Amino acid sequence: MPQRVLIAGTSPLLAGRLAARFLAAADRAAETEVVLLSVVRSRPGAPAPGREELARFVTEPGSGAEGPGALDAGRLTVVCVEPDGVDAELKSWTAQQVWCVVPGWDPSRLRGARADAALAGSLLAALPGLGARRYVQVGQDPAPDDDRARRSCRDLERPAVEACLDSGVSWRMLRTAPVVDARAPALGECPPGAHRLLWALDSVRAEVADRVPDWFERQPLRVAGAAGLGLPLLTAERAAGELWRAGAPGDLPDGFASVPQPVPVPLTDVLARAGAVHGIDVRPVSDRSAFNAVDRLLDLRLTGVRRHAVRLREAAPARPSGAAEAARSGAPPRGTSRSEPDGSDTAATAPGEAPPAPSADGTAPSEDAPPLSPAGQWELFGAVRSGRAAPDAARGTGELRQRVVDVAGRPLVLFEGGSGEGPPLLVLNALGQGPGFLTRLCAHLAPHHRVVTWQVRGTEREDPPWGTRHQLDDIDAVLRAVGAERAHLLGWCTGAKIATAFQQHRPEAVASLVFLNATFRQNDRWDGMDTKYESDLAAVCRALDRRPEKAAWMLDLLAPGAAGGGGSPGARDAGVLGVLSRALADEVRRPFRDAEVFVRYARQLVDLWRLDSAAQAPRVAVPTLFVCSEFDGISSPARAREAARCFPHARYAELAVAGHYAPHDRPVLVAELITEFVRAPREVADLVRYAEITWHIDTEGTAR
Repeated sequence: MPQRVLIAGTSPLLAGRLAARFLAAADRAAETEVVLLSVVRSRPGAPAPGREELARFVTEPGSGAEGPGALDAGRLTVVCVEPDGVDAELKSWTAQQVWCVVPGWDPSRLRGARADAALAGSLLAALPGLGARRYVQVGQDPAPDDDRARRSCRDLERPAVEACLDSGVSWRMLRTAPVVDARAPALGECPPGAHRLLWALDSVRAEVADRVPDWFERQPLRVAGAAGLGLPLLTAERAAGELWRAGAPGDLPDGFASVPQPVPVPLTDVLARAGAVHGIDVRPVSDRSAFNAVDRLLDLRLTGVRRHAVRLREAAPARPSGAAEAARSGAPPRGTSRSEPDGSDTAATAPGEAPPAPSADGTAPSEDAPPLSPAGQWELFGAVRSGRAAPDAARGTGELRQRVVDVAGRPLVLFEGGSGEGPPLLVLNALGQGPGFLTRLCAHLAPHHRVVTWQVRGTEREDPPWGTRHQLDDIDAVLRAVGAERAHLLGWCTGAKIATAFQQHRPEAVASLVFLNATFRQNDRWDGMDTKYESDLAAVCRALDRRPEKAAWMLDLLAPGAAGGGGSPGARDAGVLGVLSRALADEVRRPFRDAEVFVRYARQLVDLWRLDSAAQAPRVAVPTLFVCSEFDGISSPARAREAARCFPHARYAELAVAGHYAPHDRPVLVAELITEFVRAPREVADLVRYAEITWHIDTEGTAR
């Protein structure tokens, strides 16, 4: 008898692999239709796949459980919706089997838990209307010592069991560990464990190569804390097969089961193979005392990987079977753990409850599945790297549209892109700078916001003197040109003070403020907090304001190319991460390219330093986000922290091992901070949790 299976998930990777399993069975039985409902919200660095992309992923050759051929796309319907559109979409469908795939792989636990709970709640409420006879929920299989994840898992399972019992629907609660799959990057996914490790290596390699391409040909990358740990490398195809066997057959009793995990591969081995794939010599060390800045950056990005790793068991001459060992210890064998609806664990199987997840032949699995072979690891890691390079390259080439508008009788060059709902994001560039500093950041913001920036005026030879007041007039003109009554203002470097002044000038036109590597330098205030670069620049600019004829001689006094520095006094050396990106070599010289431009730039800065932002800040009533960098050798992070305390609704995030040009060097992370802040300003510190971010200021302006 024909049936319809509805698979709804927050992981398009795992939900898609499950859909392929059902289609493979349907090709043999010719009786199953599959509806794949992808419930994923795009964010920078993790774009949600579209309907056609998901359909190709599910039906492509080799995606199904059996055979290399393509699957029948005629039996597949793909629907992509935002989380808040699930309830309305479910009214259009009926299904005999309903699968809820919520494996909890979002890097933000708060964001992920909310999305998973919302999807599960919508599906459970819709079961009567769907006509479902069977409900299967796929959640995470937490590490034994991750109490928070275990509670989250039980909080999802308990209401699901109760709802199914109330509605008379048979049910299965399944759990799976994180998976690894070559197609994950193309689908915007980075599951915990192996994928986060591969991302950490790739991101560090890219950030260093952007400065010194051959760095890793001469330097090793040191890693600590890997000894005695291992990663279970569970492929998505294998996990989907086990889940399908454990949940699809209609004659299975209600109950709980977990996918058996492979024998963990030593973390040192995984790092060595993954490093070789990326052209990096990864060397395990016993401690972090000799770490340089690059080692520190990788160490921070591996924090979550170590949390999901497992302790390796010591080899023993003989070991009892999983069932015998569980019988003696009273604990369930690994891969067959069971949980009751009240959250308690039990090793017993009561009458009518589910047995452990069966293997391919229908028998209970052994305690440990075979590990992925070394050759398989090499092939998989290389495929993941190749899969990540393609979407990253495509996103990095996006360009903003350019047009010219007339303001005060003179042309103003606008750059626009994106089409997000709500107020646009106006990006205020630093004085004297071109758009090149922010190109990468805007490319990652444009898929989620309407982004507008412009060429700051006042330094070109044909420009009249253009002070702070004129910059405010330009923001007014940009708002009119793009047809917006309100906007989120993003100010980089000196743009932060101008954004603050505009909020005071027209408070009703500003929805929020974001300051990136902000300089709040002000005459006679916050003395002693200048970086060396700021001190030198201030002395030169004041001298030029009085004696402009000295400009040609003073051009050689500044070295903007050395813009990494050691950051705050006492900070560790930035090393290669303090070297300027090759892509910015010409940009940093823009205000210093000749004497006349230099004088104009100097006078703009002198005018800006007279602005009393400290007096304006307490009257700023909108949410404000500061994003600064540990190794900022241009704008003082210490002064930015003190300035943030003056804003009533400010949050301050500091990026570890980053420099002044973090919006260019780490555009995905900065874009994610901005995107989540605009969506939920009071929760951004909880929504964006990474080991390389330190949150200092809360919404009441007090230090954390």
